[in-house]
Amino acid sequence: MKRLLAATLVSMLAVGQVHADWDPELEAQEQREREAAAREQAAREAAAQKIIKDAEAKAHAAQMVEKRKYVGAAAQGKSDAEVERLYDQKQAQKTQEAYSAAAEAQRKMKDPRAQAATKEVTGHSMEEMSNMSDAELDALAREMEKKYGTGGN
Repeated sequence: MKRLLAATLVSMLAVGQVHADWDPELEAQEQREREAAAREQAAREAAAQKIIKDAEAKAHAAQMVEKRKYVGAAAQGKSDAEVERLYDQKQAQKTQEAYSAAAEAQRKMKDPRAQAATKEVTGHSMEEMSNMSDAELDALAREMEKKYGTGGN
């Protein structure tokens, strides 16, 4: 029993000393500093988000200006969503035209008369030219310009 009483007495004295080191004003000051730091961090993050949002809005506006130019008169007085739709339609049309032109060129390249004419003019078949390096093609183009002149004259 004496041991229990001694242990209780020592515990009470130790608790008193722990509370003696606790300073409620210092604790409150530290809490205010933590809260102020958190507010500052939140303000910095909000400012960064605003900068990002403004930059994205500016980029979108610039994109829309270019899309309106590309679409042309059809974009006059239209909303951004309508311009986007018109832009996508025009892009799809241009893509289809490019595929059609490529298919037509492929078809023409397979024509024996076109292959013979190409070989007669260049000295190389289309297959040989498709296997040439860029340097070889550039040399051939310079040779053809010397031989036949430029196409723009």
